[in-house]
Amino acid sequence: MGGSLTAVDVYGATFTALFRPLPPEQCAMDASTRAAFEELDTQTGAALDPILFEHRDMMYAEYLELPLSL
Repeated sequence: MGGSLTAVDVYGATFTALFRPLPPEQCAMDASTRAAFEELDTQTGAALDPILFEHRDMMYAEYLELPLSL
């Protein structure tokens, strides 16, 4: 929110990753777990604006620790 890093930025980035996991080289997980996270109904998929994932990727690249492991 705004021009500086906030908790909303961190929470938003981590929450958005639940709808589309980070790539395997950044977030290793079992294939069946990845498939479960990637399964979205049409309405939810339509509501997820690409800017949410752009923000998530920027947050992980600049502020959050990578790689993850689930």
